[in-house]
Formats: sequence, C-alpha cells, structure tokens
Amino acid sequence: MATIALGIVGYYQFIKGYPLGPELMERLEEYVWPEHNVEIREMNWGPVAIVQDFQANSTVYDRIVLISAVQRGKPKGSVTCRHWIGGKLDVLAIQDRIFEAVTGIISIENLLVIGEHFEIWPKELIVIEVELPEESVGDLVLRELHHDQETGKTTVVGSNPMADSDKKIVLDIAANANIAVRDGLTGLLEVVPLSVKSLNPLAKVCHNQLIGDIKMSTPIN
Repeated sequence: MATIALGIVGYYQFIKGYPLGPELMERLEEYVWPEHNVEIREMNWGPVAIVQDFQANSTVYDRIVLISAVQRGKPKGSVTCRHWIGGKLDVLAIQDRIFEAVTGIISIENLLVIGEHFEIWPKELIVIEVELPEESVGDLVLRELHHDQETGKTTVVGSNPMADSDKKIVLDIAANANIAVRDGLTGLLEVVPLSVKSLNPLAKVCHNQLIGDIKMSTPIN
C-alpha cells in the first residue's frame, strides 16, 4: 500500500465557484482509493510553511500529487500534468525564491524549488496545473454581482452555482488527480517534465519595493 499526499496549492475554501475551491475538494473526497493510504491537504498558505509542515511530519510519502493554478500562456482552463524533475539552482536564486515565499505569496513554483532544496520530495512528484490568470477571482466576483443584479437577490460572493466552464475545469482536474493518485505517472496519458529551467521568473514587485524602502530609510550624508 502506497502512502500518497494530494494537495491543492492556493485552495480557496470559501469560494465555491473557483476551480480550486470547495467543489473540487468535494469531488476529490468522493474518490475511494482502497489500495492506497491517501492524505488530502489544503495548501492555502506560503511555501515555507508548507515545507516546514512536511518536515515536521514523520510520514514518508511514496508519491505526492499537487494541484495548482499557473500562468504559462495557455488557454484559460487548460489542465496539464507534469512530473517535477527538479534540477540545480544557485544559492542566490534559491534565496530569491525563499524571499518571495516569506512575503506571503502563494506559488507552486516557489514551493517546488524550496521543497527540492530541503529534500522533502519523493521521486514521484506529479503537478497538475490549471491555467488560470490572476484576474480569475476578480472575474468570478464580477460575474456573481451581475447575477445578483439580474435576479434581484443579494448573495455571499462565492456561494452561487459554478459556471459551466468552471465545472468543466473542475471535472478535468479531478479526473487527472484520480489517475495520478491511483496509478501514478504510468497511468497518465500525457506527462510533461517540469524542471527549474521551465519555471516562470520571479515577480519583481516585492524586491524593488524593498530596495526602494532601504534607499528611503538610508540617511543622506
């Protein structure tokens, strides 16, 4: 019996209509994997805290499956299964990833790099990526406000039924996650390697802000 962790990185526990929200969690929890010991995790906090949580846990995982939103220029809602193969980064590059992580930014890529550095990943680490632009949550909120205007009702944002397009994304994610947990890499029809060379560049905002703050606080002689 394999021990497997299934984690949703950036999980929105209060927004039903978001593809990484309660609807997806409910579908994952409906699956039964009697041949495996599966732990489903909500990973809606920073990468450093997630890595520390894994380090504090004495469980040895045979396989880890992570689900997360990314932006790689594909059509919105595209779901891609990847195998994390890691690779070497210089010390400064790793420090930059950790720096961004401690600012509270939730990033699957920073999580992968930091976890690799601290050697917490098993050989079989599968990443299920869904292409969702940053404005996805904002679009969802606007869609729900428009729905309220049309119906004349006032509802809590995130509580309205999912759009058909989002339902399709959830079903696609859940189906791939089921296979990844049940059969691992051998069961997935198409798996794309993911290494440190494939990662998106870091956001420059927090770094530039820090440098600006330092300059402003430095006395002028």
